[in-house]
Amino acid sequence: MDNSKELPIQMGKLTIVTPPSMIKPKDISFMIRDLNDAQKETFTNKLNEFFPTNDITVFVCDKLKEEDNWFNAAKNNSEYVVTGNKDVKEQIETIKEKHDRRKFSL
Repeated sequence: MDNSKELPIQMGKLTIVTPPSMIKPKDISFMIRDLNDAQKETFTNKLNEFFPTNDITVFVCDKLKEEDNWFNAAKNNSEYVVTGNKDVKEQIETIKEKHDRRKFSL
């Protein structure tokens, strides 16, 4: 019997939340704000690369005003905010560094 085979790593779950739905995240959470399709694809690819085993909640805010109740609830339930007016890849890489530092400083 070959015991050298490792069990496959269980992949995390991705939950997408859009208005008017709301949930309380269990693991890592993001709010993405006003990302175009290419930026959303970059965001997804970086999540797969950096957080493959995490259960991730993503609150999607497109064209919502900051005064909107759902926007405020999503922002309060999100650990990290990624916006379309900055480089998405750079934002995710910075978040990954912060997240790793936070894990090891507990």
